[in-house]
Amino acid sequence: MASIKELLTSVKDESPVWVGRTKLLEMLTHIGESNTSSCMYVCPGDHSDWIGSDQIWKRRWDVLAAQIGEEVLSNDTGILCIQSGDDGLVVVPPFPVAQNIKFDHLNYDELYKCLSLDYVVGVVLLRLGRFSVAIFKGTDLVVSKTDSRLVKGRHKKGGSSQRRFERTKEGQSRKLFDKVCDTVGNVFEPYTRTLDYVLLGGDSITINNFLKVCPKMESLKSKILPRRLNIRDPKRDTLEHVGNLLLQSRLYFVRWDQ
Repeated sequence: MASIKELLTSVKDESPVWVGRTKLLEMLTHIGESNTSSCMYVCPGDHSDWIGSDQIWKRRWDVLAAQIGEEVLSNDTGILCIQSGDDGLVVVPPFPVAQNIKFDHLNYDELYKCLSLDYVVGVVLLRLGRFSVAIFKGTDLVVSKTDSRLVKGRHKKGGSSQRRFERTKEGQSRKLFDKVCDTVGNVFEPYTRTLDYVLLGGDSITINNFLKVCPKMESLKSKILPRRLNIRDPKRDTLEHVGNLLLQSRLYFVRWDQ
């Protein structure tokens, strides 16, 4: 068995670390129990009263907030907080934790459930000129549509030529967004009742502009997770790897004695 400190050295000496399902579960099986082993699951939302009811975990929570920040602890999928000796590990899972619960030992049952459920996930990957829209069940690609539409790149001239270029680019971008929005409707529609979550990836500025003009995405707002998939170029081949990205967790290593 290994300590969390040893796992930190074997993975990467920094936080956060993005880890896939297989790697994470392998890491956790190597964490040894100690006299101070414990863990706490916190689901999304404001749970300050629940945490504050236990002074030991309230102090630990304050330590976490000081080291990794309140915004990490208040994310939309919740956390698993692990203590083993003076070392700690905070896991931000890819999908929401189902309940608030504390253990005076290491218990990963809730995490296993979160990582093993075959969620139906809609994916929209977008950059200027190209997009992919897909449905996954678990890590399996169920259906997808990849397409492109011309959007002009940069223009170095100024004056009226520059303004004409910007108007042309704006019009081309809007046509692209309309096309993507129609594709989202067509691809997602058969799965509307079973769709659990939606994840986005690609160019962040392009995605944010797209979200402002697509009514379909507005109707799915409650299912869109804030995490963005690290995808540079939306292509059919890229989708083959997205299934594993959906189950990536974010890890933060902390010290309880600080």
